[in-house]
Amino acid sequence: MEQDLIAPRIDSRQAKLAGRAAEQIVADVIELGWPVGHVLGSEAELLERYGVSRAVLREAVRLIEHQHVARMRRGTGGGLVIDEPNVDAVIGPTVIYLLRAGATLDELFDTRIILEELVAELASQRVDEADIRTVRETLANESSGNFTDARLLHTQLATLTGNPVLQLFVETFSRVIEFHFKDDAVLPPNVSKEVQHAHASIARAILTNNPGMARERMSRHLRAEAEFIARQPATVQHLDPTAALAGTDGDKRGEALARQIFAWVLETEAKPGTFIGSEAALMAKYRASRAVLREAIRILEYQQIALTRRGPGGGLFVTEPDSAALTDIISIYLRRHGVTAEHIHELRSGLELAVAERAANAVRDGAVDASIIEKALATESEKGLIAAYAHREDFHSMLGQLSGNRALELVHRVTMRLGWNFFSQYADADPQAIERAARAVDPAHRGIADALLAGDSELAVVRMRAHVSTTSPPAG
Repeated sequence: MEQDLIAPRIDSRQAKLAGRAAEQIVADVIELGWPVGHVLGSEAELLERYGVSRAVLREAVRLIEHQHVARMRRGTGGGLVIDEPNVDAVIGPTVIYLLRAGATLDELFDTRIILEELVAELASQRVDEADIRTVRETLANESSGNFTDARLLHTQLATLTGNPVLQLFVETFSRVIEFHFKDDAVLPPNVSKEVQHAHASIARAILTNNPGMARERMSRHLRAEAEFIARQPATVQHLDPTAALAGTDGDKRGEALARQIFAWVLETEAKPGTFIGSEAALMAKYRASRAVLREAIRILEYQQIALTRRGPGGGLFVTEPDSAALTDIISIYLRRHGVTAEHIHELRSGLELAVAERAANAVRDGAVDASIIEKALATESEKGLIAAYAHREDFHSMLGQLSGNRALELVHRVTMRLGWNFFSQYADADPQAIERAARAVDPAHRGIADALLAGDSELAVVRMRAHVSTTSPPAG
């Protein structure tokens, strides 16, 4: 059977070279100040600048096109043109990843509540006079019946924090949740009134600089929203794959074909490496032109659903759902939008506590294999922190897995990635930083692990809080 064919072996050396070249291109774009529309160079100039083969460069260009860093423009005056990554370039791949990872609506809401509790707390500490006017205008519009976007106040509050990570994830999870709850009917009057009342209550706490009350009211509001949505007949815990590629950039015929191929991947439960078809076979099967098929393939590759293998035995193959690829896309977007080490620490402070609590509960309830805790500690000891993290075998990555929440694990992974980026910059200037970090981290991880193995969520959270406070990313 065609779908039973397995992909030929990947040239891992070429893939690594392309990855490094892509990273260098991103670094150059950032160094230039990300001037959108600026031409980095022609293919010939880029080959000379980066010292790679044409095959490696073209693979690197494909990577950065997927990340919306730059795109190759053909013809006179063409070359690699710096692009502008936008929120849609993040949300599309996020929806696909969460769908393929099997994340549920409950997991999405759990993660959203964690994030927006922190938003309410930080916004109440940073609100200024201009912000007061903006929030009051939104509340006035809601109370007058102009209630067209229930997310608007939440988006504005995330903006008040000044933290691009929180802004991105609040917008992302609000929009992903809408895929699970597509009800075009206007909210019943009593529900609209309850939402308006909750928004006004949250706003009062924020505008009077009361972080504890703001956090509690935000939590209560979102939990009520989660319960309301869960009761609706149109609500689904698992996302309908037909909606997953809605809004993807590209030709509409290409989008439709990408959805068809993606639906086939899900319906047949095709495993990574499964052969989808050659270009000629897919054109015939779906009665599509070469241009439409290639647009669909571009979308599928960008969304980490499938990839193309060239040469004999090549064609389109199912690829592994890869949080690392999505993490790259999100990290690049955030670097473009000015993320700092302080922003990461603000989010990490709440995130690590939530992960530790859920991991401890999972161990206590016997829902997970607790032996991986000791395995993670052993890996860090034997291979070192950097090598363990690179293979997602470190203690914190393990906690994300044990949390049992795939949406939360994704956010956790992104903050870790960015935190490591900032720490690496610091360590380059101070070679002893990694050794000092290891000496401090080892006993802290051991103490948290002991609490986890005992199923003591309160002790695990207390020890994690102490650990996070002493390992925040260096400022600057």
